[in-house]
Amino acid sequence: MKNWFQNKWILSALMLCTTWTGFTEEILPDEGLPLFYWNEKWRGRTFVNFGDYISYILVERMVDGPLEVYVKGQKNVKKKLLASGSIISFAINDDVVWGSGINGKLLKAKDYKFTTLDIRCVRGPLTRDFLKEHLNHDCPEIYGDPALLFPYFFPEFTRKENPTHDYIIIPHFSEEAQFPKEEWDNIVFSTDPWDEIVAKILDSRFVISSSLHGVIIAEAYGIPARLLRVSETEPLFKFQDYYFGTGRPHFTYATTVDEALEMGGESPIECDLEKVYKAFPFEYWPNTNFQFPRE
Repeated sequence: MKNWFQNKWILSALMLCTTWTGFTEEILPDEGLPLFYWNEKWRGRTFVNFGDYISYILVERMVDGPLEVYVKGQKNVKKKLLASGSIISFAINDDVVWGSGINGKLLKAKDYKFTTLDIRCVRGPLTRDFLKEHLNHDCPEIYGDPALLFPYFFPEFTRKENPTHDYIIIPHFSEEAQFPKEEWDNIVFSTDPWDEIVAKILDSRFVISSSLHGVIIAEAYGIPARLLRVSETEPLFKFQDYYFGTGRPHFTYATTVDEALEMGGESPIECDLEKVYKAFPFEYWPNTNFQFPRE
């Protein structure tokens, strides 16, 4: 990721000349857009899911905080920002999409209530195709989950030269009962504290994960990872979307831990992360001293 913006004058020019989706002059908020990420009960459980919360952590660091969180049903909010996650179904008119994806469980036009969106980039080509073909939305051909930018904004997290773990397993939160920690070595739940999850990924040589963002954070740091499929709870759509968007249309997944260990990691990502970074809606934080990505 070379030649990234290091000059605030250049960044200011970018904020004033946004052209991704026909942005027109408007009165901008003083403290940025509220961020929406999935944070709801699931089967009566209340928890923080790593793959969704990482969106908040990243944007908060980029804009150097504080960051307002959009709560579902919140009044008097004209628009919000949607970043990582299969959350486009939660969008309303004029919301800003930066790297979000379509939920594979919601593949009918009636599942979406908006008529206009400000789309800067999306997770992958399946999301783009759905938006264009089923919802008649123009969508830039810029792909990548924003969580892939994590290493460039968090210098306090570094990959271990001599990892403690040969591998770790990160199940999707809906599959945690299949991997009780007392019976499995090196299990990391996606509902554990986010910083502990990142630290354990970086202290491992290999990551086996049915949590998409377990795979994404590992691959962002160059750690081999393999997608694990032990249930049909989560449709393949979001995984296909991510892998296709990172240059791997022929990805494969394992159905057991032993199979994942035999297969090893998927091929490395191919993604123009500079385009993903530049697609961020900087202009909505006009009074912010942004954190710049490190090389």
